[in-house]
Amino acid sequence: MSDLSRPDVARPDPGAFDCDRPPFDLLTADQRDGLTAALDIGLYAKDSVVLGRDDPTDALFVVLRGAVQERHGGEIAALHGPGDRFDLASLYGGGPIRSFVAADDTVCHVIPRPVLEGLARENPEFGAAVIGEFAQRMRALAAERSNREMAALTMARIRQAYLHPPLFVAGDASLRDAADVMKRNHASSVLVRDNGPEGERVGILTGTDLRDRVVLEGRPVDAPVGPLARYGLLTIDRDDLLFNALVLMTKHAVRRVVVTENGAVVGLLGQSDLLAVLSNHSQVIGLQVEHADSPEDLRQASLSIVALIRTLHATGVKVAFIADLVTELNRRIFRKLFELLAPPDLLENSCLIVMGSEGRGEQVLKTDQDNGLILRDGYDCPALPSIVAAFSRHLVSFGYPPCPGNIMVSNPDWTRPLAGYKDSIFHWIHHPDEAAAMNLAIFYDAAPVAGDSSLLDEAKGYLLSRLQDNQMFFSQFARPTLAFDTPSGLFAALFERRRAEPVDIKKAGIFPIVHGVRALALEKHMVETNTVARIWALAEAGALDRKLAGELVEALTILSTIRLKARVDSPSEAGGDPNAELAIDNMVHPDRLGKLDHDQFKDCLALVKSFKETIAYHFRLNH
Repeated sequence: MSDLSRPDVARPDPGAFDCDRPPFDLLTADQRDGLTAALDIGLYAKDSVVLGRDDPTDALFVVLRGAVQERHGGEIAALHGPGDRFDLASLYGGGPIRSFVAADDTVCHVIPRPVLEGLARENPEFGAAVIGEFAQRMRALAAERSNREMAALTMARIRQAYLHPPLFVAGDASLRDAADVMKRNHASSVLVRDNGPEGERVGILTGTDLRDRVVLEGRPVDAPVGPLARYGLLTIDRDDLLFNALVLMTKHAVRRVVVTENGAVVGLLGQSDLLAVLSNHSQVIGLQVEHADSPEDLRQASLSIVALIRTLHATGVKVAFIADLVTELNRRIFRKLFELLAPPDLLENSCLIVMGSEGRGEQVLKTDQDNGLILRDGYDCPALPSIVAAFSRHLVSFGYPPCPGNIMVSNPDWTRPLAGYKDSIFHWIHHPDEAAAMNLAIFYDAAPVAGDSSLLDEAKGYLLSRLQDNQMFFSQFARPTLAFDTPSGLFAALFERRRAEPVDIKKAGIFPIVHGVRALALEKHMVETNTVARIWALAEAGALDRKLAGELVEALTILSTIRLKARVDSPSEAGGDPNAELAIDNMVHPDRLGKLDHDQFKDCLALVKSFKETIAYHFRLNH
């Protein structure tokens, strides 16, 4: 075969294909016969191209003899030997651009795409195994994203940071005048314009300089600042890199630099402001919450979270970390607001809870309110209606819209004694209509925020104790997993036809994972609330395949990242106030996604489609 310069295609010997090798061992005898009858065979000379970078992929290759190099960016990324298969990544729409070259004289079985798709439809277990490299490919693509986002971090510009407005005093102003300007403007420095023999020069005088000159050196407070200011300012352009500003501060051991634009001074960049952009300013928001004396103080802190999300997203921080951070800040705000409004006895005899995505710790961007209040049995608070109404009203001003289903503390159905919650739980379990299933799902995700958390523990303990091995109940509970269309067939043909149409990423991708996992967790009486924690708990219990668990975690992370990116980067959000609330919109336009995001989006929706079939089979939803 060494004299071949290009592949030939011939009919193979059906017996040469090893159907006992995974995943083909999952096929039935008839399906194996159909596969071997449909196989083609490719013969490739050493160093010939098996599949070029720009070649369309319409088949799965399985190496019979020889070896094939997988090349990416001019380097050998992998070597495929006998029994290995490729190229699922190209076949199912994604991955980095690669080529495949025969390392030796090579023979490959060639499985036409229609044949593979037909077998996958007939045999879902085989179909899931065929695309079993999903998580590994997602990790590789995510690594590419991480590298790109880290590059974005180092490319952050000074104009992204907060600049302190420049405060000028004349050179003949007194030290007292300079101190007065700093006090009135809550500043720690002033710039000094001094006219000397060589013309005007600009220097800086800091609060530390004032202390040293007046207190330590005994200078009179009416001494002029001109001779005492430090000149030869460290300046940097507003469009320069923040990283360069950090290097400049470190090199000269200073805490601030002067920022210019077109040669004119536009502000001062402090070290803390620089680090707030290069890392985050969550500690600052936390301090704002801790020292808040009024709901208005909390409102300002809450609005700052939006800018924090933008900053963290722009600098490449992973969405899971953002969710953890935002969850903690949100709960601090809710707790502080409740403490500002509630008398001490109400705090001692109640438990404020958050539910839904906030309860699961998965909320990144603000959505509808989902909260409630559990009261200790026998406790009465006459002012309670006005307190909970004020709580909901203030949250609206913080950017949390009222819940369309009225699941809020201002609704008496969600502010009731523990015994009332137990009555509702009993009803939700034993009369499982659509509303009951929704309420049970929301409450199952509840987490305590303020007050006595043992009240929620007792309510959830009652919930789990009332569950029975009732197939009809769990089927009813799991059914919403299939409520929304996921616009992707196993091989994304439908998705390709619709790629210009917007997709509701929450309904099509995120919700089916969240609720399907929630149904499995409830069936196993698990106490975890976070979806990722539930996935791994199910895997530990043997209720979920570990490989599928990893794929679901990868997909949920990627979908959440694409959702966040679509919200932050949408045309309506571009160029606005960084503290402005982001519109509640889950629509993603596939045609606006970059190649990396587009490929990952398709793969994630394919996995969601497969997972929905798994849930349907497990809970017998098709019967």
